[in-house]
Amino acid sequence: MSERAAQTTTKHQTSLKKRLKPLIMGSVSRVFLSWYRLKYGKRVSFGKNFVTNGKLVVKGPGKVILGDNINAWCQAEKNVFITFRPESRIVVGHDTRLNGISAMAYSTITVGPRCIVASTMLVDTDFHSTDPNLRHDPDAPFAVAPIELKENVWVAGQSAILKGVTVGENSIVAFRAVVTRDVPANVVAGGNPARVVKELETRES
Repeated sequence: MSERAAQTTTKHQTSLKKRLKPLIMGSVSRVFLSWYRLKYGKRVSFGKNFVTNGKLVVKGPGKVILGDNINAWCQAEKNVFITFRPESRIVVGHDTRLNGISAMAYSTITVGPRCIVASTMLVDTDFHSTDPNLRHDPDAPFAVAPIELKENVWVAGQSAILKGVTVGENSIVAFRAVVTRDVPANVVAGGNPARVVKELETRES
């Protein structure tokens, strides 16, 4: 086979894979969605065109609301959503990519539309009192505050976003960052505790 013929064959194979991939992913997703709807019932609301390869875990009495066109096809870690009260809410906006998110909500966690969220932890509570004398008291009060990721936020892997944090539009949370305070729009935040390390330039359309 000539080099030109080999290149043509490779292009055809690549084109075929591109056409088949969404069909296969869609078929697999429909099977899992049927199972999830039976398993989780009204605790989970799925939007249109939800894509999954079965790595989805939902626990707790609260509500998980997933918007349209969410790609939750995981490469390694599972997508895990845990609520701790009937009033707890986890909401994920449309056109968002989830690849190993672990969201634990005592109050509310909101992931905006068009976000990219890798293997990060979002935790909206301390779970225990910070008072040393009350730390092991299950009835002691502890801090709780909602988390919100605005539109088009990108959260890299092995990071953590803690209670009360809002991440502004278009911003990036860097690999292994620990976010303890609000992040403004259009920046990169990195480190532990995370701080702004770069401002993002945007191109005019």
